[in-house]
Amino acid sequence: MGIVKKLKLEIAKLEACNEDLLVAIGVHNKRGEYHLSAECMRKSQQTMNQIKRLKTHLQDQQNFMWVIKDAQERGLLGEVMKEYANQA
Repeated sequence: MGIVKKLKLEIAKLEACNEDLLVAIGVHNKRGEYHLSAECMRKSQQTMNQIKRLKTHLQDQQNFMWVIKDAQERGLLGEVMKEYANQA
């Protein structure tokens, strides 16, 4: 499984988790368990930060794959790899 697919699955998992946290916040508020609601809100914020970070990483990976594909189509991939090897 490629990195892009793994990132998409991880994002979907975290989004589902965040939806569950939002439901839990509502339940805790109805019951008057505000300290538990606040904890769920904190976890939800952390999850949203992770999702944002992973979406940025996913976009970077997709852009990189686009550059590689474009270089292949132009027949430049070998030249790019040689240049990269010479700089390393």
